Amino acid sequence: MDFTGLYQFVKGCFRFKGFAFEGLHDLPDQVLVVLKRTGKTGTCPKCGRQRQKIEELHTRKIRDLDIRKKCIVMFPQGKIRCTCGYRGVEHVDFVDKYSLYTKGFEEFVFMLSEKMTLKNTASVCRINWKTAKNIDKKYLAKEVASLSLFSPEKIGIDEIAYEKGHKYLTVVRDVDAGRVIWVGEGRKKETLDQFFSELGKEKSSRIKIVVMDMWDPYIASVKENCPDADIVFDKFHVSKKVNEALDSVRKKEFSKADEKERKDMKRKRFLILSRQKRLDDGQRETIDDLKRINARLYEAYLLKEQILDIFDEKNVHGALVRLGKWIANVERLRITAYLAVANTIKNYWYGIANYFKYQLTNAASEGFNNKINVIRRMAYGYKDLDFFKLKILHNCGWKSS
Repeated sequence: MDFTGLYQFVKGCFRFKGFAFEGLHDLPDQVLVVLKRTGKTGTCPKCGRQRQKIEELHTRKIRDLDIRKKCIVMFPQGKIRCTCGYRGVEHVDFVDKYSLYTKGFEEFVFMLSEKMTLKNTASVCRINWKTAKNIDKKYLAKEVASLSLFSPEKIGIDEIAYEKGHKYLTVVRDVDAGRVIWVGEGRKKETLDQFFSELGKEKSSRIKIVVMDMWDPYIASVKENCPDADIVFDKFHVSKKVNEALDSVRKKEFSKADEKERKDMKRKRFLILSRQKRLDDGQRETIDDLKRINARLYEAYLLKEQILDIFDEKNVHGALVRLGKWIANVERLRITAYLAVANTIKNYWYGIANYFKYQLTNAASEGFNNKINVIRRMAYGYKDLDFFKLKILHNCGWKSS
């Protein structure tokens, strides 16, 4: 494109309210676009009144989307004194007050940041990654819906590790809406207390059901902030404890087995931790052989299958009766790892009973956790937690518009 073609193209692109195209300079390292004012008054950014008298003008330069090379826009911006009491620079439609970039440029950066890493976004836009991050963070804050807009009746609470060293985020979602509505640093009682404080006492009191793991700090916060809510313990948390108990028995039995038994037991971890109904005929025969190879491990396997079948039960009374019998069976067999699970179930009976009543889980949270881990990997970890939380809310929550 020759200069004449470039001139006509740029002249047609740069049409902003209160400004008109004045000139173009095609320099070796940049394209400089010059704008002129079309009026002698300005707009107050505080009250929106127009036709405020200009006290003085100063020249401002900002970066716009590239036109073959870097594009710089130069224009005169006025300082005004408004009757509302505001005194400062006038409102300009195409750029924010203190920004070094046009809104079009920033929106392009934000769009790229949704699809690629900040490093790649910065490379494409020829800016440093900190600038890309600050622009992304600015637009995320605009798009993420405020907690004040929500009044959930059912919430799910989960935690996710964001960094090694037991560093966690608490994630709260609206169960009915299927969206994350809040993210807090840590997984202490005080962390969840902050959520209820931001939500407000009135809205907190309207919460009817809370789905979560058996984590005492969360339980204490829920009981204090919404005492009338029913606590539901996620069945998958119980299933995880049962599988951990079975794997513990497997390791113990393997360690004391002779060479022939070890050979027979080897590579059966996947089978014994899988649900029997998901196995094919050949795999079921292999499990049946376990009774001959190691009776103790086979008993532990059957206990696992029994309790997972119980959690598939739809009848509340029937499920609780069967669960009581399962606990009695564990206590009779005296398998240490399972005794710990049985005691946990007895201690948290109220929330497990509520699972059978409401049939709610935190399964959706696992999907969100996978999304969050993808976000974290794209940024190679987040040092700015506020930025990370905005990313989570933007990808897993509600947009403000």
